[in-house]
Amino acid sequence: MVTWVAVVTLSVDLGLAVGVVFSMMTVVCRTQRVQCLALGLAEGTELYRPLRESHKLLQVPGLCILSYPAPLYFGTRGQFRRVLEWHLGLGEGRKEAPKTDGPPDAAAEPVRVVVLDCSGVTFADAAGAREVVQLASRCRDAGIHLLLAQCNASVLGTLTQAGLLDRVTPEQLFVSVQDAAAHALERLELNGPKTCTVWV
Repeated sequence: MVTWVAVVTLSVDLGLAVGVVFSMMTVVCRTQRVQCLALGLAEGTELYRPLRESHKLLQVPGLCILSYPAPLYFGTRGQFRRVLEWHLGLGEGRKEAPKTDGPPDAAAEPVRVVVLDCSGVTFADAAGAREVVQLASRCRDAGIHLLLAQCNASVLGTLTQAGLLDRVTPEQLFVSVQDAAAHALERLELNGPKTCTVWV
């Protein structure tokens, strides 16, 4: 509609140019409004769903499973950093970032393992990849074990070029959220007191 109105009121060339610019602005605005979703295990299944969708989702204290369903590039890296800081309690992000869809942890216990579901990250540029590498460094310094799940080949290649494997090991990369969560549960049981689950 914007293109049609611009063509009618201006000219064909200017109208098409206006349409292209408007489309680009729309894409940028949509990626800026994406929320980072905290996930929980659906009762009786092996599926992880956003906590805001149901009250019958299982969480494990000390384990945080997050999904970021948007491209990670220079325009979204700031939002990515803020919402991850809020969920993980790193720096000042937890105080400043707006609340999204759930608490950072299930039982007022610090996050010890975080699973980042990258299935929604369809594209990552160098700036976005560096943000993930910095997140890995901050998690390591804070004693949080970072696991990445479902990275597509393109995104994983960009992350590798940015130096991700200097911060994490290949054993921290998983093909599915279920596999990453199972590994996280084993780690929590080995490195701490016996975990209990809570329904939210």
